[in-house]
Amino acid sequence: MAIGEDDLRAWADAYIEGQQDPSILQEGNPFWWAVNKFWDSSAEDCWLAILQILSKDPPPAVVGVLAAGPLEDLIHDQGLQFIERIETEARRNAAFRRLLCGVWKSSSPEIWARVLKARDTAQ
Repeated sequence: MAIGEDDLRAWADAYIEGQQDPSILQEGNPFWWAVNKFWDSSAEDCWLAILQILSKDPPPAVVGVLAAGPLEDLIHDQGLQFIERIETEARRNAAFRRLLCGVWKSSSPEIWARVLKARDTAQ
């Protein structure tokens, strides 16, 4: 069952708030759950959360962590399943293309080549 809209918004808000808190990695941080949720959720819910977070126009530092963490992990672990959606989103969303620029090389050579091409896709 996919995550509900209210839960998705709460996750995105907490992730953005938490990533702006220098103590995010310390035990007891009230926003840690939003980071940890990426490890405990389905790939589909992670995809939805990434898009929801990005839609809130977070600060550049949060975008950097979102790219180097959740999106990079999704590409590495589920690249074949998500590459078409990644390509589609990159074609229509400049913010998503910029997000892709923060991802380091991961997944198979074939998937990575498609990620690189998606970064350069014009709207």
